[in-house]
Amino acid sequence: MTVNTPKITRSVEDYLETMYSLELEQGTIRVKDVAQRLGVKPPSVVEAVKKLSQMNMVSYERYGTIKLKEDGLKIAKNVSCRHQLLKDFLILLGVDKDVAEEDACSMEHVIDVSTIDKLKKFVEFTEKYPQAYQFMKKFQEYAENDEKPRK
Repeated sequence: MTVNTPKITRSVEDYLETMYSLELEQGTIRVKDVAQRLGVKPPSVVEAVKKLSQMNMVSYERYGTIKLKEDGLKIAKNVSCRHQLLKDFLILLGVDKDVAEEDACSMEHVIDVSTIDKLKKFVEFTEKYPQAYQFMKKFQEYAENDEKPRK
């Protein structure tokens, strides 16, 4: 007997991540807030919430608030962590914060877990070792000025 596991699409991840973010910021998740944050119409959010409810990711009562269930919360936290890590890494490289935010949104859905693990280790390494920080500063100067670093 095979169990039907729901397909976790980019759209599903975006909705769950947005809901998680709203819950952290406001304490509640409302359709109108999700719609505003994602730049979609409320009926689109209602359809997505129905689908997420069928997938056992959220609970929702019409005209009420949305609650993340255990599975939805787990995915939302995971996507949120990937997003923040990618954003931090891109900023570390010297990418503009707004561009890093946008790129992280795209990358978080397609990057392999093993790559995420290595990026996490790299970011942690640069935070723990002063020499790594200096190295990254030199890299940023090089990237900005297109000059070979001096020895």
